[in-house]
Amino acid sequence: MDFSRSFYPPITSDHDDITISRGKYNIHNFYYDDNNNWEEMYVMKLFIKKASNINRLNDTFPYFSKGIYRVIVSDERGREFSTRRRIGMPEPVWNEDIEILFSSCPIGQNLTLMVVREHCYDNPGTSTGEVVVGRATIPVPVKVHRKKDRVIELVKLVGVEKKVEADISFQTLLTRRRYYID
Repeated sequence: MDFSRSFYPPITSDHDDITISRGKYNIHNFYYDDNNNWEEMYVMKLFIKKASNINRLNDTFPYFSKGIYRVIVSDERGREFSTRRRIGMPEPVWNEDIEILFSSCPIGQNLTLMVVREHCYDNPGTSTGEVVVGRATIPVPVKVHRKKDRVIELVKLVGVEKKVEADISFQTLLTRRRYYID
């Protein structure tokens, strides 16, 4: 509990709205500190909607089976963010928000997005049971406070060629928040 405000009598200015007390002032019950203990953060909200045309290719024909999918997003610093696991056949739907905090302006940065199928032990070469269905690189929005809906293709590297496996729809929004630091 902060007793510093109750021990010192407030100094009232000419305006009825403003009360000044030891370096802090109160405007409409919000306390602001004159010592610049505020930190501005950028927050990118990435709303993952759904993936389309995800299918498993057999040797001779494509067939659809229920799979457990999730989306993993990583930034340039190596941080990873993930959606919940969803069952899809062949269009998993997430409708889930991922919030990514940046301490400085992230304009010009890219995010890597991967759709991963889990419990896929029949694929040779995987020991974790996870197989990357497709990847995409998405830029961080340039404009703050502007929503943007997008659909991009997920690409998978097969040998030396890139193959379009599916597409994913999402929405981006970049905002700014101020946090008080004690």
